[in-house]
Amino acid sequence: MTPQQDDPTLTAHLFSKEMLAFGYLLDFSLQSLESEIDRILETSPINSLDEQFDLEPKLTAYIGETMCQKLNGVWSGPFYSHKKWIGNNYYFCKITIGEHDFYPDHFIGYYLANSKKDAGTFKDFFIRTLAEWRMT
Repeated sequence: MTPQQDDPTLTAHLFSKEMLAFGYLLDFSLQSLESEIDRILETSPINSLDEQFDLEPKLTAYIGETMCQKLNGVWSGPFYSHKKWIGNNYYFCKITIGEHDFYPDHFIGYYLANSKKDAGTFKDFFIRTLAEWRMT
């Protein structure tokens, strides 16, 4: 059975509003990707797989939607928010910016499964990606 896809844009906007109540400024700016994503990852209590499965698709949607809005990207792969299906986001959820494909869940999934020590910061990953694409 193929799962029903969810709307990453709606998920991103709801997550932005949700996190504003906790003092995070998710305003769909590139600056928010460089500052707020790492802050969320470092300060969010993730004590169970349920909490990880709640946070992962929301961050994936926010990162992807911000890049779509600010870098003229388009969602070009399916997005799932239900914990039963979010593992699919790692492989299939992507955005396309010009000739480049970006999988927003790659960093988030790796970070949550491992640690900051192994993954590094999202800011460094993001800056490195844009440099590789010659978009800085």
